[in-house]
Amino acid sequence: MLEKGFLRNPNNEKNKHRQIAEKASLILQVLGILVLVGSFGYLLFNWGKSDLLVGMMMPFLATGLGLIFVSWLIKRAYSKLRH
Repeated sequence: MLEKGFLRNPNNEKNKHRQIAEKASLILQVLGILVLVGSFGYLLFNWGKSDLLVGMMMPFLATGLGLIFVSWLIKRAYSKLRH
């Protein structure tokens, strides 16, 4: 079995999953930040209609914060599994 590579690097699977989790966490964090910045930018460009737009933009703001929170949870879960 050792010649075929089955026992050569048993931690490779853990490293692979950790790398995927780190990339997914980074992507979710970037998407969350883009959604938040885009929402606030849209509100700033349409300053005159801000009263009307705040209610419409609340789902986007909540989604951006949710994506950042999920990204933080993924990072935290895989950082504890690493040890």
